[in-house]
Amino acid sequence: MINVKVSYINGHFVSLEAKGHADSAPYGKDLICAAISAIILGGFNALKDGDSNYEVNVSEGLATLSRKLGENSEHDETVFETIVTQIESVASSYPKNVRLERINEK
Repeated sequence: MINVKVSYINGHFVSLEAKGHADSAPYGKDLICAAISAIILGGFNALKDGDSNYEVNVSEGLATLSRKLGENSEHDETVFETIVTQIESVASSYPKNVRLERINEK
């Protein structure tokens, strides 16, 4: 299962962690894993503030993004919500393979 945790403080994105594998097909042929990877990596690449405002780590079975400084731009908040909405869509279609958890802190 791919577990995705998205954290917010006061309604603003602070981090995303995706780990695991969908295990819906043999390695290299798993379309659910490919979909989640494309959503996350495409989203990370779309960030306006990129390396200056976020710490990004991507490895086999793990992708993390954490805000380093200050607040997110409006553009980046939109990118984050797009990532989350797309993951939510895949998770609703494949609940045995993808789980999304939102954590809201004040």
